[in-house]
Amino acid sequence: METARRSLTVMPLLRRESIGDAYHILTFNAPAVVDAAAGQFVMVRGAEWGDAPLLPRPMSYLTAGRAPSILIKVVGEGTTRMARAEPGEPFALLGPLGIPWREHSSDRTPVLVAGGVGVAPLVFLAQRLAQVGVKPIAVYGGRTAKDLPLDDLLADLCDLRITTEDGSRGRKGRVTDELEELLGAGMEIFTCGPDRMMAAVAALAADRDIPCEVSLETPMACGYGVCLGCPVKSTEGGYLYACTQGPCMNARRVDWAGGEHAPVRAPGAPS
Repeated sequence: METARRSLTVMPLLRRESIGDAYHILTFNAPAVVDAAAGQFVMVRGAEWGDAPLLPRPMSYLTAGRAPSILIKVVGEGTTRMARAEPGEPFALLGPLGIPWREHSSDRTPVLVAGGVGVAPLVFLAQRLAQVGVKPIAVYGGRTAKDLPLDDLLADLCDLRITTEDGSRGRKGRVTDELEELLGAGMEIFTCGPDRMMAAVAALAADRDIPCEVSLETPMACGYGVCLGCPVKSTEGGYLYACTQGPCMNARRVDWAGGEHAPVRAPGAPS
């Protein structure tokens, strides 16, 4: 799929919407249309942060256009600063970056499997599917009911199933508990979330010979292949780089059991 050329642009924050204590949607006022595809990501850094935190944070696009947005979870200094940002604060955004979700197969039912903040690129995908008249099934899991940001958006766009590990909402358990009963011939999976979740989803899909596309989450410093900080061990031998060969790719290309780097963290859930 041909994607838009990346650019570094300073954009003021248009608004920040809080979802509980930990999650926030940041929407920016872009000077021109951001032509990002669902599944691509952007490197984000406050233009006035100074020397620390030094590196930008990789974030999946939630929306594109003239008001591009991202979903963040507060887990470190960078996201803490983002969560305190006020409208008008300038941010430097480098994007769009990476390979987006592949095209939906017209003869299969898409199943979107999200964990926590990994929901962002899947909401974007669901919105694009809605534009062509496709309503996917979605399975969304979190540790508790508080870890399900954007569940309302998924519910509007999908046939939504909820799971929580503590049983505070939906089915008690993990997404794979729901998925095992749901999956059947003629389906395909798109998934983003914690690594262990994606590994379990990928294993289930492989066992049932169902196509599965993942959005990798790995640390990175540049976002376009220079720093080589986002290697993911490959079943094809060697490594894949999440920024240029992902973040979206066939789950069977990833060696989920191949040691420490079967991936680690990033586009959907930075620090």
